[in-house]
Amino acid sequence: MLTQKQQLVLNAIQSYINENDQPPTLSELSELLGIKTKRGVVKHLDALEKKGYLYRTSKPRGIILTNGSGSISDTFSVPILGYANAGAPLVFAEEDIIGSIKIDRDLIKDSKNTFALIVKGDSMNLREVNKVPILDRNYVVIEKNTNINDGDVVLAVVDNAATIKTFKRSQNSVILYPESNNPIHSPIYLKDDVAGFINGKVIAVLENPVY
Repeated sequence: MLTQKQQLVLNAIQSYINENDQPPTLSELSELLGIKTKRGVVKHLDALEKKGYLYRTSKPRGIILTNGSGSISDTFSVPILGYANAGAPLVFAEEDIIGSIKIDRDLIKDSKNTFALIVKGDSMNLREVNKVPILDRNYVVIEKNTNINDGDVVLAVVDNAATIKTFKRSQNSVILYPESNNPIHSPIYLKDDVAGFINGKVIAVLENPVY
């Protein structure tokens, strides 16, 4: 059983991970909890570690939560940052967290540079990622800071709006093209400056059972 203070510390760590997609440092945890010294924080972490709720590495953010039985949690918590169009880029790409989804570690190897968006539109409904189609209202999981190759599905920000398209580099431009059975959709042609508009690559598509 956890004491009230230990539960408070555990909740603070979990909330920080949900909001920031990484564990807090001792200094950040000290500030969150209103504990004046790092040693005071460490005492609580020691108790939680002995009871099997976390374990620590030597890294600055080396707090790893477990499922309470001493084994590592089987899921990552990935923030949902809003919507992206699989159609004309009409939804403004402002990072506004609207929730989070838990994803099995076997589906996503590293959550540090990942976030999720909800798809709007049908311009990519013929394209699949890991055998799941990019349909309206499904989740796409985006990995930032990764290499982009021809044929990858990417999140691009065009005119301050987010869009999901397939990436291709031509001789003098970059083409973002749809893969759809709806003939209304057409490619987007941009100058060859990937860093200027590509925000990441779609590494997974998750069905949304709500819709």
